[in-house]
Amino acid sequence: MAVLFDRYYALILVLALPAPLWLGVIFSQGAARLSALNDVIVWSGLLLTGWLVTKKIPSLNIRGKWCSPTKQVASFYLRLLFLFLIIDFGSKAFFFRWDRPGQVEVFKNFGLHSVFHPTPFEAFHVFLMLYFVYLFLLGPLFFRFFSKGLDLIWLISSASAFGGAAALVTERLFFDGVHNSFYFAGPLMWLCPPCTSPRFISYAWTPADFFWHAAFIPFFVLIASYFVPVPSQSDHPS
Repeated sequence: MAVLFDRYYALILVLALPAPLWLGVIFSQGAARLSALNDVIVWSGLLLTGWLVTKKIPSLNIRGKWCSPTKQVASFYLRLLFLFLIIDFGSKAFFFRWDRPGQVEVFKNFGLHSVFHPTPFEAFHVFLMLYFVYLFLLGPLFFRFFSKGLDLIWLISSASAFGGAAALVTERLFFDGVHNSFYFAGPLMWLCPPCTSPRFISYAWTPADFFWHAAFIPFFVLIASYFVPVPSQSDHPS
């Protein structure tokens, strides 16, 4: 598996990212199809160009190695994943109450708030989970950077992102919505930047809303890896 990922992981990713756009071309008609076709050609071309550049220029190669996960790495990742899932579902089991729709302040700008947000399960969520499995499950398990510190951040953030997304999608699948059990207000609202709006003084949330935002961290880990010295050939594992 590691050898397969070493050769084709990035290529599969750049082909898979515009897949929803290609489906939009297939299922649209007339002028809408031409517009969708233009978009998908542009994005596919940009992604393939980026892949070729990083593949052909040695200095831009991703700084790390593909290898089968050790038992310690797999166990660490799975424990983190279950921890994030337990925290999210546990918060609903302990703190969500249908008979308590009002806010209960725990400390300034934070407290309990039982709100059910109807958000039906859609085909988009299937694509989302496939991407998250590929990026935040298979990627962190089979890819190691040349820095233990970056690997640690990579594993924790990926497990957080995958656990948060899995919790939110699972709720939509079984309940056609999300059970929010807490609220943020004031400056604390910026813990979830996409949720912050001048129209609202607070927002209800679930821990998974916070967890999935860790999906942005691996991107910065990838950039940071270019500042880590590449070990000599003799230091590479066989």
